[in-house]
Amino acid sequence: MKKSGTCSSLLSGELLPYLVILIVCFCILAGALILRPAHPGSSHIRLGGIPLPDVCVMRGTTGLPCPGCGLTRSIVAAVHGDIRKSLVYHRLGLLTLVYVLLQFLFCFGFLLIPIWRTRLTRYGKFLNRGIIILGILFFLNWIITLIVVLT
Repeated sequence: MKKSGTCSSLLSGELLPYLVILIVCFCILAGALILRPAHPGSSHIRLGGIPLPDVCVMRGTTGLPCPGCGLTRSIVAAVHGDIRKSLVYHRLGLLTLVYVLLQFLFCFGFLLIPIWRTRLTRYGKFLNRGIIILGILFFLNWIITLIVVLT
C-alpha cells in the first residue's frame, strides 16, 4: 500500500536527496547569519560575543592549510556584507556562498512546487556540474595556497 501525503512523499527515495541538500544548505546559510565576523585583529568568528576556536585538523597537525581553511570565516564575512574580508579569508568563499544559495533555491522550488520539477531538472544538472567545477577550483586554489605558504 502506497503512502500519500506531503511528508511521506518527501521522505520517499526519489525526493529524499533534495530534502537533505535543502536542509544542509539551510544550515549553512542560517549558521552564517547567526555567526559574527571576526573583530579587527582577530581571525576568530564569534557566536554572540564568544570567539570560536580554529578547528582545522590539518592545520593543527601539519601547520599547512587544508583546501577549506578560512571558508567558514569567508562565508560569514560575505553574508554580513564584508566582501573584501571574505575574499581575504578564502578566495572561493563568495563563489561557494552563491552556489549554496542557488542549490537552496533549486531544492526549495523542486520540493515545494511540483509543477516546476520538469523545468527545474535542467538547472539541477547545471548545479551538479557546478559542484565538480567548484571542487576542481578548490583543489587548484589549495595548490596555489601551498606554493605561497611553502615559498
